[in-house]
Formats: sequence, C-alpha cells, structure tokens
Amino acid sequence: MNYLTRHIQSGLYSLGKLFRSPFSSLMTCLIIGIALALPALLFVALKNAEAMSGSIKQTLAMTIYLKQDTSSSQVYELLQTLKSQKEIKNARAISPADGLKELQKQAGLDSALEKLTDNPLPWVILVEPNTKLEQPVEFETLSHSLEKLPQVDNIQLDILWVKRLASFMSLAHRILFALAIFLSIAVLLIVNSMIRSATEQHHKEIEIIKLIGGTYAFIRRPFLYAGMAYGLFGGLLAWLLVTLLVLALKSPAEALSELYGNQFSLAGMGLSNFLVLLSGSIGLGLAGSWLAVTKYLHEAQ
Repeated sequence: MNYLTRHIQSGLYSLGKLFRSPFSSLMTCLIIGIALALPALLFVALKNAEAMSGSIKQTLAMTIYLKQDTSSSQVYELLQTLKSQKEIKNARAISPADGLKELQKQAGLDSALEKLTDNPLPWVILVEPNTKLEQPVEFETLSHSLEKLPQVDNIQLDILWVKRLASFMSLAHRILFALAIFLSIAVLLIVNSMIRSATEQHHKEIEIIKLIGGTYAFIRRPFLYAGMAYGLFGGLLAWLLVTLLVLALKSPAEALSELYGNQFSLAGMGLSNFLVLLSGSIGLGLAGSWLAVTKYLHEAQ
C-alpha cells in the first residue's frame, strides 16, 4: 500500500507540474500529437482504401467465351461446375440471343445487326471471383485453370488495375512503416529533451534527495510519470486531430462514392487502433523520460 501511495503521489505531482506551466506543456503535447497524427492519418487512409478496394473487387468479373459448337446442356453443366468451385462466388450464362440484344442496346447498331442471317455470338459465362482472392496472381491462376476447360474458347479479364492497386498498397504500407518509425523517434527525442530540461531545473532538489538517502528509483519516478503524461495527452490530441479530419471528409467521400454507384462510408480509427495509438504514445513518453533521467543520474555520479 505504501508503494502504491508513492506512485500515486508521484503521478499527481507530475501532473501538477504540467498544469503549472500550461503553455509549454500544451505546446509539447501538441507537437507530439501532430507527429503521431501523421502516421495515424496514413493508417486510416490505407484502411479505408483497403475497404474500398474490397468493395471494388466484388464487381470484378471474368468473361468466358465458349466455343461456337457448345450446346445449351453443356453450358448448364459447365455453369454448375463453376459454381461448385470455392474460388468462384457466382456465375451466370448469357445466351447468343441475349448477347445480341444487349449488343444492340449498347452499340445502337439495330439496322446493321438485323441484316445478319446467323447470330455470330457464342455462349458467354460471366464469372465473379471470390472476394477472398487478394493478390493479382490468384486471379490469374483462376483464369489459367478455367482456360483449360474443353468448352472454353477465350477468357477476358482486366487484371491490370488489380496489379496497380496491389503495388500501390504495398508501397503505401512500406511508407507508413518508415514514417511511423521516424516520427516515433522524433517523439522520443522531444520527450527526452523536455525531461532532460526538467532534471536540470531540479538539480538542487535531486542532490538533496540523494544526500538524505533517496534511491535512483525514487528520483526517477516523477519524471517517468511526466513523460507518460506527455505521451498520454499527445496521443489524445493525435486521435482528436484524426477524428476531426475524418468527420470533415466523411460527407464529401460518401457523395463521391455515390457518383460511382458504390456505397462507401469513411471509417475512423476504431477502438482497438485508438488503444494501440494511446499505448504507443505513452510507451514512447516513458522510454524518452527514462533515457533522459538515467543519463542525467549517470553523469551526476
């Protein structure tokens, strides 16, 4: 109980020191918040981009052109075979007659197509791959396996944009990782500098505590809580900045998605990511303050 009481006293003392110099404390927390908000914003953007790409992939379809001599019974059997595969979410057939009607509507060539004595269009099957297929190579593997079917003449799949999207997401994740490391080091240095300055301001007090038998752990404790407080308030400010920006962009993003016929809603950080951000910022504050105080005590020996 006595040990817990000492920790509570050190925590309250550290908070009191921060509130007694509100301007400098606010500026420090704001700098930490902005530094943490940058990778957090990129993370939220990537999370929304992944959600959007997932909804876009639902519209990705393979167009399978069957051979001219394929009968309707063979088409039905092939359709059932395709639907039974786990890589395929859905499949539907388009007869030559339906294909000709659709072509007339889209191309506006009614008079020219009416002169045709025979329907040149083959049976077509539209295949919607399973949304669990994430990588472009998985779509290509599925396409190559379907090409081996005896009734299949040709397969059309626009995979280029999937490859571009995958490459962009991979690059963005690497940028996020590097940015998070660099800015975490910046937060560490900011807290280290503030705590280093605080130890120098309380040099005489520290010397008196050492003379009366105060341990290094006792001397270090209030500074550690001060660093954790900087990290806590900096993390809260980072979360607030990210949340305000998401709220500001939510309505325009939804309006833009509706123009493309897609129901997409911009998402924020979420509770789990908020807790990760907060624990990370507190940990950086604790690490920065521990390094500063340990170095000071080592030099003061």
